[in-house]
Amino acid sequence: MTLATLHEIVRRFGDQDVLTGATLRVDEGERIGVVGDNGSGKTTLIRILAGVDEPDGGTRSLRKNLRIAYAEQIPEFEPGTTVRELVQRGDGSFDELGAQVAELERRLAERPDDERLLRDYGELQGAFEAGGGYDRDHLCERVLDGIGFRGADVDKDVAVLSGGETSRTLLASLMTAPADLLILDEPTNHLDLDGIAFVEDFVQRYPGAVVTVSHDRRFLDAVAKRIVEVTDGVTVSFRGNWTAWRKQKDERLLAEARAFKNQQAFIEKELDYVRRNMGSRMSRQAKGRLKKLARLEIVSRPKGPRAQLRLQFGDRAKGLRGQTMVEAEGLRIRIGSRVLLEDGAFRIDFGDTVALVGRNGCGKTTLLQTIAGSRRADGGVIRFAHGLRVGQFSQEVTDLPHGVTVLEALRAVDLEATEKQLRDHLALFLFTGDEVEAQVDGLSGGEKQRLSLARLTRSHHDVLLLDEPTNHLDVDGREGLEQALRAFPGCVLLITHDRELLANVCDRVLYLEDRRLRTFDGGLEECMRRIAEERQAARAAEQAAKERAREQRRLEEERAAASRVEPATAGKPQAIRNPVRFQQLEEEIIGLEEQLEVLRADMAREENYRDAERLRSLQARERDVQERLATAYERWENWS
Repeated sequence: MTLATLHEIVRRFGDQDVLTGATLRVDEGERIGVVGDNGSGKTTLIRILAGVDEPDGGTRSLRKNLRIAYAEQIPEFEPGTTVRELVQRGDGSFDELGAQVAELERRLAERPDDERLLRDYGELQGAFEAGGGYDRDHLCERVLDGIGFRGADVDKDVAVLSGGETSRTLLASLMTAPADLLILDEPTNHLDLDGIAFVEDFVQRYPGAVVTVSHDRRFLDAVAKRIVEVTDGVTVSFRGNWTAWRKQKDERLLAEARAFKNQQAFIEKELDYVRRNMGSRMSRQAKGRLKKLARLEIVSRPKGPRAQLRLQFGDRAKGLRGQTMVEAEGLRIRIGSRVLLEDGAFRIDFGDTVALVGRNGCGKTTLLQTIAGSRRADGGVIRFAHGLRVGQFSQEVTDLPHGVTVLEALRAVDLEATEKQLRDHLALFLFTGDEVEAQVDGLSGGEKQRLSLARLTRSHHDVLLLDEPTNHLDVDGREGLEQALRAFPGCVLLITHDRELLANVCDRVLYLEDRRLRTFDGGLEECMRRIAEERQAARAAEQAAKERAREQRRLEEERAAASRVEPATAGKPQAIRNPVRFQQLEEEIIGLEEQLEVLRADMAREENYRDAERLRSLQARERDVQERLATAYERWENWS
């Protein structure tokens, strides 16, 4: 069933046409990735899809009672509210939806063959399950933990959250919203690698449809089943993930180029015939061919791919080949009383491109700042090669001058360049026309980051320290940065959550976790494989320890029970405690809880809730398991 349709959408901002005939259809269960260059209209398209923006032309059609989750539909954060409370509350619609589902279940129990009730129940059930169903608290906790809110973080007041934490809180609210259609705009920004993996798995398992705008190539490869490209104000749909889209797009451009070339050759051949024979005894045939040409549907010249963004870092790196560029021993870093790194050691040689990886909040940015010299280490030593020139890109953008224009800020790092060269360079970072005369102090955060990267690529350094340089770059920009880093003659220490970039440019990984800095050779894939194996082994050891502790407690309780005999009463035998039966009861509860989870998942499947007889059977089994579980809970609580 189709959930939503946009047809021939037109959207203008002033005299600028952003969308000129965009079309999009979203069906149940779809996974759609929306791609396009920065400024192409992707966000405008999904805002219209979500209903927060109105088109200037075209139509938007929705399934009746369709529930959509989109960022701007989440209420503003109110001070005094914790992260946990805000995510559990969401947009406030879950409790109302739960009441509607319960009412429909009650009415279906009375009229199980009512087709309209079954249809209404099926439409509500998907959104109810997306919001957590009867286990909403567990869903909220799982999502918060998955995207990096751990321990006391979930009880933080939303008023004191950082920008990244605010974005992740908003993402958690969307992921737990009761909806049939989830719309995500750059969901992997501000997530660490573990968080991105969690969101990938979540989207793959999501009971409703998902539309996501993203420049994360690996994320789109993992979750998208269809790619919609926004280009020149219209949309083009491709089956498959990001890799399939790139292949199909190249094949399509090649086919269009062939068709254009063949038609041009045909037209030229026909016109040559007309020129040679008009006015001769073959004039009648020439006029006929000319009329056919006039009726011919002309194939437009293919535009081809956008000229690839060609970035190049300064090429005057000193002759340091074979030298160690940066080296640290016994490094200690802390913020206040919190220690981020203890006894850290690493070495970066000429030509190395090294990834700095770790969970959000572990101290990656602080370590990079310490290496750059913008903060002091609390212990240990960092040594640099003599005369080393260090270039830094930071998320906070602390390197930009004040009181100057964009053009002047770039000229400050390259006094020899002509104005045309500077303007051409700024255009690579989406500063064109009068935008280069804008004041730096008035730029947005994303614009400042693009300008900072433009300055860095115009300067000359031996070492580059880069902290999330891809956050405001589209796919072409990321691929251009990737090429520039591969060609850079010095060494690079890079923090980014773009896994494709890390896999393609980094040959070593510094992994920061639990105040410990480790070096992995072999790149990102090898690092993550070994970390995953270590975590699996740790979980297995922890589980084994728990089993041993549980067995030890059981044996101790049995010994205590055997020696603790209650005083005999008249006519009654002596009673002893039975811990074995208690353990069996706990196992029974766990089994019933698992059965209940499976049944509810089955009830959410379309083939089940559309089959009245099958749904009634599942509902009856659910009630039976709930009753048995309630009895088991009561026995467990009153055990003696």
